[in-house]
Amino acid sequence: MAGAVAAITTRYATLPPDEVVLGISGAMGEARDKLEKVACTDAPVLIRGEAGTGKEFLARLIHKRYPGEITPFHKVTPAGRAGWRKSASFVVPRDDAGGANGNGHSRAGDSGRPGCIGTLYFHEVAELNSIFQRNLMHLLHDDNSARMGPSEYCSPLFRTICSTKHDIEREMSVGNFREDLFYSINIVSLQLPPLRARREDIPGWVQYFWQSFRSEFDLDTPAPPHPLVAALQEHDWPGNIRELANVMRRYVLLGSGDAIIKELAERLKPRPDSETPSARISLRRLARREAQEIEHKIIFKALRETQWNRKRAARLLNISYRTLLYKIKEAGVPPKRIVVNREKQN
Repeated sequence: MAGAVAAITTRYATLPPDEVVLGISGAMGEARDKLEKVACTDAPVLIRGEAGTGKEFLARLIHKRYPGEITPFHKVTPAGRAGWRKSASFVVPRDDAGGANGNGHSRAGDSGRPGCIGTLYFHEVAELNSIFQRNLMHLLHDDNSARMGPSEYCSPLFRTICSTKHDIEREMSVGNFREDLFYSINIVSLQLPPLRARREDIPGWVQYFWQSFRSEFDLDTPAPPHPLVAALQEHDWPGNIRELANVMRRYVLLGSGDAIIKELAERLKPRPDSETPSARISLRRLARREAQEIEHKIIFKALRETQWNRKRAARLLNISYRTLLYKIKEAGVPPKRIVVNREKQN
């Protein structure tokens, strides 16, 4: 095991630090191939994956490839969805934040393509509310300037990268996410597999975090020993890269590989008063859950086809109106829910 770990670590020695997110595993092969084809274009990219899989790392790598580090990288999060006016600083860069002039355009030559103002990165795009989604559609499709608020404007000449951990198709089926926006941001989709599916990439991340945190804390913590790296590769990492980063932060602060190995071993020990997952989840329960999910999808499809007219949907499904209301409530949607007509909003 130590020899294999040493070989993988040596392979990572030639990998640029900012490309550690791409790794060397076969699980990342499709993402690497797609990135090489679109990295030097301004095509919108949607990055999908579990929480903590490195979606922002990948977005910043794409930004570095094009439009480039000399242009600003604007991160927009759901925390700013109170209104676009409040978030305008993310969209319209200042003159000292990447070379933009007063009109929101970067000076020619700053990014390799005149007029590009940088990258807009929408973190957890599936959580943006309907107003935010509508304005993002305007940004993506307006040929001139898109209105951001009462007095803020932004040129559409930028790159858009979005990421999410959610099932956007399900969000669309229940009316929470615009279909036209999904098709606009999903020109190229990159799927980041969980860390447990690309264990060969763990030594690279270990090396990256060791160097980063040692510099951050100004400590001379020695390189992680091979037994520690091997133990880290065996862990399932439910928190993905974010969890690994926290473990490596502790290693750099404590300087003890044995302490981290002991910590990981303790996590694997089953609690004496707890049941195993297989004992808690019966086959009958799994089958019932699967049947409910299929039923919910059929109901939501009927509601969408009838424009959320519940009586017509009940007739279409050949069930009573009261039964339909119960099914809608069971699916987690209020029985009096009304889907907003987004065409009227526009």
